Amino acid sequence: MDKIKKIILVGIPMSVCNLRCHYCYLSQRKECFQKIQPEMKFTPKQVREALSVERLGGTAFMNFCADGETLLTKDIDLYIKEIVGEGHYVEVVTNMTITPMLDRILSFEPSLLKRIEFKCSFHYLQLKEKNLLSTFAANVNKVWEAGASANIELAPSDELIPYIEEVKEFSIENFGALPHLTITRDDTTEPIDYLTNMSVEEYDNTWSQFDSGFWQFKKSIFKVKQSSYCYAGLWSAYINLATGDSTQCYCGASLGNVFQKPYEKFNFLPIGKCKVSHCYNGHALLTLGLIPNVTDVRYGNIRDRIRTDGTHWLQPELLSFFNSQCGESNREISEHDKKVYKQRVIIHKFESIYPRAKRKINNIFYK
Repeated sequence: MDKIKKIILVGIPMSVCNLRCHYCYLSQRKECFQKIQPEMKFTPKQVREALSVERLGGTAFMNFCADGETLLTKDIDLYIKEIVGEGHYVEVVTNMTITPMLDRILSFEPSLLKRIEFKCSFHYLQLKEKNLLSTFAANVNKVWEAGASANIELAPSDELIPYIEEVKEFSIENFGALPHLTITRDDTTEPIDYLTNMSVEEYDNTWSQFDSGFWQFKKSIFKVKQSSYCYAGLWSAYINLATGDSTQCYCGASLGNVFQKPYEKFNFLPIGKCKVSHCYNGHALLTLGLIPNVTDVRYGNIRDRIRTDGTHWLQPELLSFFNSQCGESNREISEHDKKVYKQRVIIHKFESIYPRAKRKINNIFYK
């Protein structure tokens, strides 16, 4: 079975969305929901070439997520097809209401669909208001019938509390299980806080009835500073799909443009000690192993559910891949190499000022 080698977070700078959820991190920004499609500077085939299994050193987990609704991105199906055709596994973050684009993806051959998982954002009140609940449910089931994977994730907002029983009944009837819960966060606070008017105790008592392992793990790392050595930037990268510009993670140093010269060595550089107050995407990054031995929880298990008929939300091969960790396919580096990498990060930031020093460090490290 395939094991994860790299985590590639594919960001799409496109904020077009057909929903307006108040708890969305984008709605907390002044520039939210600009109706502009990004100009893609590289074709799907060029992106595949740059992110080849050979160049990355193995099979990658790739998360495709736009600032708005991912499936409203022009030609996103073509980029996804090239990536899974290369042999990688793809997670698509979507509200599951853009049926034409979804149908284009589900028309892929079965060998490709088994490598795709849809993270279905279940915005219950917005879907109900816009009469899209039946569309959402039909599209989720269409994914399973096509041989791809889907999991349902609900945002536990205060406004949803009066509808909890309604949500549970709808979910059991249409998905065979309760949805997982995420954590809505208030990005306007520092450090980042829960987006709720309830106390932590009230919050826990209200939402624990969903028995979501995903939510439980997110709560266990929320506001917890990760102090161990993080391999983000070495075992992972955040890449702008429109431009090819990349960074170590959602924050961190630039890794350069990874699409421009696909035959050159990928400039991976680890973050090491992260400066962020807590890893708010740790449900994926930590369970997929960017910090070795920090948790025994596996990403596939907290995304999956077993339905009332005994079947799983995630297909077996994809579930197995999601349950692997980067440390199984990568070696941890020595204390000496950590120091060398730290120097390389500093020099990389100022390579135009210290080109000779950069070459010297590269010669030391790559000799």
